[in-house]
Amino acid sequence: MKARVIKPFRDKYTKVVCEKGQEIEVTKERFEEINSAALGPFVEQIKPPEPPPTRTIKDGKKPKSGTKK
Repeated sequence: MKARVIKPFRDKYTKVVCEKGQEIEVTKERFEEINSAALGPFVEQIKPPEPPPTRTIKDGKKPKSGTKK
């Protein structure tokens, strides 16, 4: 999962310093471990953008052409 750093921290496993605003890839378990620290949450989840809604034709009717009768 992708996460954005909201507070700088040093990863205890990789020893890499993660700066505020940096995007990192972590597992769900690691995400929860980072945020369970006593100093508060350090990362926030980046949610993928929602796809635009698809338009469907209901009841087999064609969409109107925009002209009024």
